[in-house]
Amino acid sequence: MPAGRTRLRRLLEQMRAEPDTVEGVTSAARAKSALVAALPQQDVQRHIAALMAAVSSAYIDGVELGDSIHVADRLAEDRALQGIPLASLLEGFQAGRHYVMTQIFERTAKSDIEPAEVFACLIELDALANEMQNRLVQVYRETELSLTRTTHAVRLQALRSLLHHGPTGNVAAVGLDPRKRYHCIIADVSAPREARAFEASLTTADGLCGMVDGYLCAVSGRLPERQFEILLVAAPAVPAADLAGAYRLCQTALASARRRRLRGLQHLTSLALPLSVDTHPALGRMLATEHLVGLDPEDEFHQLLAKTALTYLEHGGRTDLVAGALHVHPNTVKHRLRRMAELTSFDPTPNGNGSLAHSLRWWWALQSWLTPIGDKH
Repeated sequence: MPAGRTRLRRLLEQMRAEPDTVEGVTSAARAKSALVAALPQQDVQRHIAALMAAVSSAYIDGVELGDSIHVADRLAEDRALQGIPLASLLEGFQAGRHYVMTQIFERTAKSDIEPAEVFACLIELDALANEMQNRLVQVYRETELSLTRTTHAVRLQALRSLLHHGPTGNVAAVGLDPRKRYHCIIADVSAPREARAFEASLTTADGLCGMVDGYLCAVSGRLPERQFEILLVAAPAVPAADLAGAYRLCQTALASARRRRLRGLQHLTSLALPLSVDTHPALGRMLATEHLVGLDPEDEFHQLLAKTALTYLEHGGRTDLVAGALHVHPNTVKHRLRRMAELTSFDPTPNGNGSLAHSLRWWWALQSWLTPIGDKH
């Protein structure tokens, strides 16, 4: 075996063992496809790790993909069942593929491996990736075709069309009453096999339920009565013509609620403030810079002060309630608030007509400072 190939095999073994490689491929795939980015990161990362292991093992061992190609089947089936378009799946796959090839090229550019050997390696890996991609397309289309042969598939397609574009036909044909108002509900469940366990609880005689854009969704005339351990976001009941707009808001609110580790049924309207904060991160950073310049994010005590001030605002300025929420003595809360006022312009008891706006600005600044998020591109 040529020395160059041996070293390239070692490089792939090293890359496969590095968590940063899988995370880099995952980030590349999620950055390229918005629908893939909306899925839980661990779900995307799990599939990517399996694909990378299969392709790299085939190259390292100098064999065909063989039985390892089945990892593409699971990914293709999941995305078809989730309602993720094939184009979005392939966009993510190609972005990950490009990331890996670029990494290999950059790492070998500084070595003494002959360019011809690097090129031969990339060609061989590209052929394996092509085989994996062809399998993805084949299994995705087979799964999609099998779904179209059922009555459930007709209702599922109606649900997806309704939430993406609004009513495009006779909604009564799929069991909806044009005169009624319906809730849009999204559950934080993306794995199709797990979704089946919750689908029955969200399916009603007067509604629709199924996977849309990677998550279990429902349109129903009433909210579910069951207590859920998972997160669900539900919009107020709206006419069928407004369900697409409600769905888009629920999608964004689901991410906000997940970031705050909320569970159970959450009403869209109760997430109005977190939703505003998360959709305008740049404004939040400006507020944090303006209000909290005296705090150091790396200082644990400053973090504690900020959390106490935020809890104070969220509990209506009741130090006894804040103490209970933080499990400290009320005098400890008062001390922290005084210290916060010394380091910043925080005023726990603002007076005047602008007190509500004052509290909201501080709440937003503290939220953004404690849990910063990046801009969406």
